[in-house]
Amino acid sequence: MKLTVDFSALEQSARRMGDFVPDFSLELNNPAEELVLDDELSSTAGLEVSIDDLDFNQGLLSYRGRQVLLFIPDHGSQVEQVLCGQTDGRRFHIADCRTLEKMRAQNRFERYKATYNVSGEFEIYGTAAYSNESIGGHAQLHVCKNCLSYINYKGYKTDFVQVGRNSIFNDFDIGEFLSTYSTLFRNMPKREALVDMGGYSENWDSISRDLRASKNWCCEQCGLDLKNNPGLLHAHHINGVKRDNRRENLKALCIDCHRKQPKHDYMRVTSTQMLRIHALRKEQNRLPNNNWDDVFKLADTSVNGLLHHYRKKQIKRPEVGYELLDSQGCIVELELAWPSSRRGIVQDDANVRQLSDTGWSIITVGEAIRKMNGS
Repeated sequence: MKLTVDFSALEQSARRMGDFVPDFSLELNNPAEELVLDDELSSTAGLEVSIDDLDFNQGLLSYRGRQVLLFIPDHGSQVEQVLCGQTDGRRFHIADCRTLEKMRAQNRFERYKATYNVSGEFEIYGTAAYSNESIGGHAQLHVCKNCLSYINYKGYKTDFVQVGRNSIFNDFDIGEFLSTYSTLFRNMPKREALVDMGGYSENWDSISRDLRASKNWCCEQCGLDLKNNPGLLHAHHINGVKRDNRRENLKALCIDCHRKQPKHDYMRVTSTQMLRIHALRKEQNRLPNNNWDDVFKLADTSVNGLLHHYRKKQIKRPEVGYELLDSQGCIVELELAWPSSRRGIVQDDANVRQLSDTGWSIITVGEAIRKMNGS
């Protein structure tokens, strides 16, 4: 029997009461089937998908709760040049951009495969131009610029001239991108798929714990006290070298501040973790809102593109992590809020329905992205 009851609001409220470990579990899917699915999606070959199986609600691309990229494996007669790096191949997609919209209108969408492999390599094939032989192999592909513009990734559309946009395009990292929007999705590649765990010292666990304890379990960047939530405090390698465990190269950071460090493309943060971080920041009076820099530092990275857009349009600075009561008296946290005009942005449709009787205008991150693009 399929359950359609949404427990997200109940779980959200329960977590606000403190550390929360449910004493029940619901097996919604076949574990063996899910494992096969993850193996296929984490491969460079990807998984053939139908347009009907994809979810575009967040403005990004999702398949069965997993954020994915889409690419066309068939490179036709150009395949040899692409494999040799002599020419760029077809670009992969990360968002519901105008290119995908056009493809759907032309009924060409079935040519795509889905993947969340972070290597940047894709299995492609085609036909040799002169011999007419079928050939294939691995190639590095580039991200679609229309996708970058659609989600305003890192301010791609609003904050940069062409040189800056080229830098974002050329330096695009799949792991970093997936991490940026991880809170919007139920599932994400396991951390082992994003980072070489063998890169850490064998005694890393004890080194990490000693460092965090020496900092009294407080984040050195935002000052958040995490004594009662030690799992939300990480040990960060400042220079990025995982075996350089000198104290001067280590810094205790909460999971939110940690993932916002440069080149931290392996970080996966869940919506539940961010809710807890925001709740603790509110309790400890660590939610400054004095300028736009404060907003960018505190907001979830999934709304970064929206913030760049709002600042550029000179829209009033929003509040981060604003708590609103629904009609039953339950607390719902808004990603961004403008209390004076009773407007807010949340992560999913369940929260929109939950707040439908509050008199506020509430939309999801995906709907905000669509509005940003005038659609």
